[in-house]
Amino acid sequence: KNIVADIEALRHPLVDHVRGAGLLLGIVLTRDIAPAVESAARDAGYLVNAAQPGVIRLAPPLVLTDGQAESFVEALPAILDSALSTVEQGEK
Repeated sequence: KNIVADIEALRHPLVDHVRGAGLLLGIVLTRDIAPAVESAARDAGYLVNAAQPGVIRLAPPLVLTDGQAESFVEALPAILDSALSTVEQGEK
């Protein structure tokens, strides 16, 4: 499976594109909310890193299964929505 294609196929409004090679990837966001996405992902059971204000770094283990990758991709829209909601609540 191609996790890059799967993430981009979500066409989530917060995902601009995915960059990187192999499994070392960066999800480039359309807003600078990477720290909130990192927190929301952690709450959902996924470890990612806010590499830059608008970039989430993925560095999964080399033993990542297709099922684990699919679970992350399926959870990603809710993670992004949760992060955006948290940021917007803080702006009010």
